[in-house]
Amino acid sequence: MTPLGTPGPMTERERFMFDVAGYLVVPDALTPAEVDACLEAAKRAHAPFPAGQWRQLGAVYEREDAVAELIDHPSILPKVRALLGDYFILQSSWCTVSPPGFTGGGYHQDGSAPYEFRRLSLPTPLVQLRVGYFLTDQSEPDMGNMVMIPGSHNAALPMPRNTGEEWPIREVICGKPGDALLFHQGVFHCGTENRKNFPRYIQHMVYAPPWLIPSDRQRNDPAFLERTTPLRRALLGEWKRPEEPFGVGYERPPFRD
Repeated sequence: MTPLGTPGPMTERERFMFDVAGYLVVPDALTPAEVDACLEAAKRAHAPFPAGQWRQLGAVYEREDAVAELIDHPSILPKVRALLGDYFILQSSWCTVSPPGFTGGGYHQDGSAPYEFRRLSLPTPLVQLRVGYFLTDQSEPDMGNMVMIPGSHNAALPMPRNTGEEWPIREVICGKPGDALLFHQGVFHCGTENRKNFPRYIQHMVYAPPWLIPSDRQRNDPAFLERTTPLRRALLGEWKRPEEPFGVGYERPPFRD
C-alpha cells in the first residue's frame, strides 16, 4: 500500500510511514494553476534541446519563477524541516523529461557515485531528501512512473543486479499532476518505460545538509539572488560563514515560525 500524506506539516503517522518505507506520496501538493505554470516552465527549459531524449536540467528555478516557488513551497517545506531540522540547503534541482518510448532505467540509490552514501554507514543515512513534483499524468503504470523498493534504504545488503526478474515487492508510484513524491535517497528506485504519446515531466527538488556540495550548479546566479526572497537565498546556501564553518553554526534561515 502506498504511504500517503497530506500537504503541510508532517504528522507522527507520516513520519512513521516515511521511516518504514523510505518515501511518502503527497496528493495535491500543487494546485492546478501551479502545475500548469511549472509544466509550461519545464517545456520552455527543454525546448532548445533535441526531442525524444531523456534529460534532466538543473537550476531551472533561476529563470522560471514558477519553479522558484517550489524551493520553499508550504505543502512540502514543513516536512523537509521535520526530517532535516532547520539547517539545510537546496542541494540540487532537476527538471526531468521522459519522452514517449523511453525504456526506463535500472534500480539505483541516488547520491554521489564516486563515494556512495551507503559507505558512510548502514543503514544508509539520510543525506539527500528528494521531492519529485508530478507535472504530467502518471495515474497508471507505463507512464514513465517512478518505482520504489519499500524499506530498501534500511537494507544492509546491496541490491542484486541483473537478475532478469522484476521485484515482487516493488511499488509503481501512480499519481496525478500536482502530486509529490518525497523520498530518502537510499531507497532503491528506477524510472519505468513511457508507453504514452506524450512526455512525462517531473520537477525534483533535493535538500541536504549545508556541507554537501551543490550538484546542479557551480555557484548561485547573482541576478536570481538579487530578486529572490531572503529565505530562498538562505536555502541556496547564501549565508555568512562563521570564522569556523559549521563549528559554531550559522544564522538560522528566516522561516516564518
